[in-house]
Amino acid sequence: VLRLPVQPSRGNFYEASAAKALSHAARIDVTYFERHMSDFADDDVLLNTGVSFPIAFSSAEVRGTEVTFDVPHWKRLSASASYGWQRGTGRLPITGGLFLGDEATSLLTSTTEFPITQDQRQTIRGRAAWQAAEALWTAVAASYGSGLPVEFDGTRADALAQYGQRIVDRVDFDNGRVRPSLSLDAAVGVVIAKSGARRLTVQADVRNLTDRLNVINFAGLFSGTAIATPRSVAVRLRADW
Repeated sequence: VLRLPVQPSRGNFYEASAAKALSHAARIDVTYFERHMSDFADDDVLLNTGVSFPIAFSSAEVRGTEVTFDVPHWKRLSASASYGWQRGTGRLPITGGLFLGDEATSLLTSTTEFPITQDQRQTIRGRAAWQAAEALWTAVAASYGSGLPVEFDGTRADALAQYGQRIVDRVDFDNGRVRPSLSLDAAVGVVIAKSGARRLTVQADVRNLTDRLNVINFAGLFSGTAIATPRSVAVRLRADW
């Protein structure tokens, strides 16, 4: 057994932004950022369970660009859309964690680079809300992710035996990426009582309307396998005074 102390993470973050009002109702923002970190903190998941151990990579870099288009208020409509491109790279060796057998030797001595969980190249999000009446509003939202990297040493047959057909179908083994994810959401809110500044509102939210199976991480050495929430409904009662 070899135990190494996990040191505090330190980093330097740089960001440059530009914004432009396109009209009285719309605005566009463009941001470029870089993040350089030493002793990059993460968690090592033990055998895809809920047990994890703190770890730190030697260093990591994340860089990317975000473009946001925003309509805060135009008549009864408000909307926003964003596009993000991001690349994340980590470097070994590693400290901390619990690694067994040959895996420990390679992780504690290697100096190779690898994609980290921030390495999702394309992310698109959009939302629109409509004030149908003074006491009624509706909203729809959509999100798309091009997929996180996959590091699986076994064969497709091994993956099928361990994870099943539905999950394996959501992995592109040739490109080493989880297949793109897509989620559509909707919400509606109704003011059921109002008196001066006091207000009672009921809001219903539906997540993942199409009940699509979205795999977030697959068999990651440090992150395990994670599945996005299936279709779900939530109802809230809110009081303001």
